[in-house]
Amino acid sequence: MCAPIGDVSTKQSADPLAMSGLVGAAIRTGRHDCFERVVIELQGSGTFPGWTVEYQQDPIVLEESNETAFIKGDATIIARFGAWMQTMEYVGYSGPRDFVPTNVSHIVEVRLVENFEGVTRLALGVDRQRPFTVTQLDGPPRLVIDIDTGSS
Repeated sequence: MCAPIGDVSTKQSADPLAMSGLVGAAIRTGRHDCFERVVIELQGSGTFPGWTVEYQQDPIVLEESNETAFIKGDATIIARFGAWMQTMEYVGYSGPRDFVPTNVSHIVEVRLVENFEGVTRLALGVDRQRPFTVTQLDGPPRLVIDIDTGSS
């Protein structure tokens, strides 16, 4: 039996709009006994960017174009942080911008929906709204989102 983790409320850093010189390194998903995890790893030098993680309704507005995107799943978590995943000079994250993770069951899509003017937004399509937690880690710098799968 799993103890519940997190809740569905918005989580954010002390200064959610703080910008950083860090850039993206990797996006990973993983399955654990009671939760599924998304890790957004950053690289470079500088302070950790400000961040906000929250549920948003589809369609998601793509800030730079004002177009909309529908994310797979019945609920969408948006992770917004003040750093480029990849700079305009192609420094940083070089992985896919949209993928369906095969090592998890409840996270059904991961999509980079914004990488514009030093701000990144990553959409996580989830099978339904679930409680979650967010942890900021160093060495290497990463934002970890754990989505409860065992208590509900």
